[in-house]
Amino acid sequence: MKKNKILVVLRHGEADFNSGGGTDFERELTKNGKNQLLRLKELFVKSEIVVDKILSSSSKRTKQTTELIGSSMDPSIMEFSDEVYEAETSVILDLLSKMNNEHSCVLLVGHNPGVSALVSHIADQGYLSIQPGMMVVIELAVDNWSHLGMGTGIVREVLQ
Repeated sequence: MKKNKILVVLRHGEADFNSGGGTDFERELTKNGKNQLLRLKELFVKSEIVVDKILSSSSKRTKQTTELIGSSMDPSIMEFSDEVYEAETSVILDLLSKMNNEHSCVLLVGHNPGVSALVSHIADQGYLSIQPGMMVVIELAVDNWSHLGMGTGIVREVLQ
């Protein structure tokens, strides 16, 4: 019997509007954002969820978020993609649908409004607004990433 997938969605930590030389893509995490993510990492480790793939936006703040949360994970599981930056739900779903089915738990690190729209679409239980540094664990009712879509998951846990 195949095991259902788990999707963990994380919005990047609190970012500084005055960093990055004026471009949104280069904005960095604030000190508070980094501290918040370190606390989140402790909660995530206690949840005993084992991530075997990380798909992250390639912006500076999402890279920093991914590196903080994934600091005790194998760096080879991390993939940074320009496509995740400011992506709409359909783009993120397309990227996730192409995941190797050997991956049972994928961590997506991205931005709003895309991550909130994605979680709301998959859980189909109304809109869930994901705040900076907030993580949502979704248990999927699919055993193949290509079957991911509206109403295919249930929010199991929200960590922040």
